[in-house]
Amino acid sequence: MIDIQTKSWIFLATALATNTKPTDINGISSVADGINHAVPTQKELQTSISWLTTQGLIIKQGKNYELTSTGKLEYETASKNTQTLMEIWKNIELNLIKR
Repeated sequence: MIDIQTKSWIFLATALATNTKPTDINGISSVADGINHAVPTQKELQTSISWLTTQGLIIKQGKNYELTSTGKLEYETASKNTQTLMEIWKNIELNLIKR
């Protein structure tokens, strides 16, 4: 996977994992595994979360993460008129390339 695919994967996992409440890194990793049938490495998680944070898409509060209002908007935009997680993932990837 290329770098932007990994970042978009972790962003999607964070969006899904924090749908009802903030979650920790293990929650994000578990959802990422469900999306891609692969457990992200610590490096993939750390690099992606750091980048997503600097982009203003996610925020860390204590040990938990959640989407910012900008991140929520990004996820909603990527989810419009789509039927599958893979389509949402691809839309997120295309949007993140522009950043």
